[in-house]
Amino acid sequence: MKLRHLFIVNIFFAVFFGGSCTLFPRWVFSLYGLSVDNAAIWTSKLVGGSILGFATLMWFGQKSTSVETRRAIALALIIQDVIGCIASIEFQLTGTVNIFGWFSLALYGFLAIAYAFFLFVKRENC
Repeated sequence: MKLRHLFIVNIFFAVFFGGSCTLFPRWVFSLYGLSVDNAAIWTSKLVGGSILGFATLMWFGQKSTSVETRRAIALALIIQDVIGCIASIEFQLTGTVNIFGWFSLALYGFLAIAYAFFLFVKRENC
């Protein structure tokens, strides 16, 4: 597997979650068993837009011939995924979210480890 392939896999998750947070925030909150107010809807739409922005970066990154460009995108994504994983751990362990929160934690954790692998172990496959 190459970093380009990881970008392609991640694009599917990013488009699904980014689009869902942007277009159907109430549905997303209901999946996690969370209550919704106007601030949550607004934040969800902002986060969804950011996730879709990252999907765009991944799209161009997987097409790029520049190793430096792909590594820079991977670094941005590892930062996002580590923060997402930490936030997911916190919310899951405090009982704030339902069992569906474990899926987010696993996804963020997997992506953080995968990007770290390409950035620090398999540098030649970037």
